Amino acid sequence: MEERDVIQLLRHYRHDLLNQLQIVDGYLSMEKTDKARTKLLDYTKHLQEESKLVNLNAPSFALYVLQLDTLYPNFRSAYSIHTHDRDLQHVDSLLVEYCKKVMAITDHMTDTMELYDIHLHVHDRSADMIQLELRMNGKFPDLPALNEKINNAGKMVTVLEHGNDIVCTIDIPCK
Repeated sequence: MEERDVIQLLRHYRHDLLNQLQIVDGYLSMEKTDKARTKLLDYTKHLQEESKLVNLNAPSFALYVLQLDTLYPNFRSAYSIHTHDRDLQHVDSLLVEYCKKVMAITDHMTDTMELYDIHLHVHDRSADMIQLELRMNGKFPDLPALNEKINNAGKMVTVLEHGNDIVCTIDIPCK
């Protein structure tokens, strides 16, 4: 990652943090302490998930996930890490590769006027396997074609449709 990319990432990170603090400040100025407390708790949970992401010891993957909203402007992302003491350094590039494949296909098959939600989950599947799940929500112009293209992205990728949701799961060996 180039220095200017790091600065850009920090700029976005700072902007998001200030937005969260301004919302809390607004609630406090209106004496809505319950809403301010809820917002602080939500942001604390977000920071705890971020800590889990960074502690996976997969720096390229962590940076990629942290930049999803910037890389794909039609998407708003969230993530959840459900692993226990995993060191994913040896599959770092593989995690990024599969995420980029799925996102590139999906990004080309979206409506530019639509905003999509994506929630990325990392799960322990077994002692030697993790599962990466990308759950996307929105109105995809051609959901069957999107499903087919993602299914053809690699033998480890499976896709399920649930209404306006598309769920891509990728099983990645860790040993």
